Amino acid sequence: MKIKKSLISVLIMTGLVISTFSIAQSKVSINVTEDQYVLPVAELASTKTNPEIIHMRNDLISLDIIPNRGRILSNFSLTDKQQPFLYQKFVPDPMVLPGGLHTVEFGGYYFSLPWNTRDRQPFDLQFEITSSSEDFGEVFLSGKDMFQKTLTEVWVRMKKVSPVIEIEAKISNTSKKNPKDLEFRDFTVFYIHDNENSNEQIILPVNKIKLLESKNDWAGSKESIFEWPESFSQWKLINDYLVFQSASQLSTNLAGIYNPETKDVFIKSWKPEEFFNGAEIWSWGKNYSNEPGAAPYIVYSNASQFTLQPLESKSFMIYFTVLSDISEQDITPEALINKVSQLLP
Repeated sequence: MKIKKSLISVLIMTGLVISTFSIAQSKVSINVTEDQYVLPVAELASTKTNPEIIHMRNDLISLDIIPNRGRILSNFSLTDKQQPFLYQKFVPDPMVLPGGLHTVEFGGYYFSLPWNTRDRQPFDLQFEITSSSEDFGEVFLSGKDMFQKTLTEVWVRMKKVSPVIEIEAKISNTSKKNPKDLEFRDFTVFYIHDNENSNEQIILPVNKIKLLESKNDWAGSKESIFEWPESFSQWKLINDYLVFQSASQLSTNLAGIYNPETKDVFIKSWKPEEFFNGAEIWSWGKNYSNEPGAAPYIVYSNASQFTLQPLESKSFMIYFTVLSDISEQDITPEALINKVSQLLP
């Protein structure tokens, strides 16, 4: 089902995106296409060269899902601006990570379960469109990890007149006998505008970070501790490859990236707040063109460790949204979580 594109007028009230058009005009639409070639990287019989791409949109936001590449989200943008917030690449060039491993980066948002350790990619997921009406859309994704003996189930939901994408996830231990100690991560690949004015800023809910590595130690020596935000929280000051992680407790359940040029902030939040206990950032930096296969993006991941008893499950929620017309003094995690909480169910 497709909808006629409406002319949208957006008001900003206390930093929240509020639409002035009639609620009756706002609709959720879902359609599936198979006309886009996507580079195959996994040596699996189920890998498709032209996989199904699920397109969901309302009059505020639009997104893509590519289950066959394990992408819970492949793209997220504002409908009226067509401005991407997630990096997306259908035919990425191979790259060599600093540790010597080869991989490619399709971008988007994805999980470390189910994970293909050989190709360093999420396994492909099965999908079903479980609800498609003008008021509400839901896509169900699922996949088993044959090595970890886990089942991952995901529900991606969109409501009309809402700038929020809701993702419910459940991870289950499929073993009837053995408990599983799991180290789980999710990955958000933030899109960076590749121009001289690019100065996106990383928002992290921490006071301190630990530098794990930077090319030729340009950001400092390994294991150095910095107060956050450090200078390399700004894209234009990320000179080259670096990776760092949280060195203090997460202060709130929110992270994101802010574009001072457009005054938009793209936010990921989660529930329960204590589900994730760590964060990590890595990027090729602004000199990415010197590295074959590299691109202008920042990879943000959260970490969680938990044990599942035989046939036990653990559930959590992820939310993505955009807040517009946000000034730089209002981009602290504490200020943003107050605005986001007004949008969440």
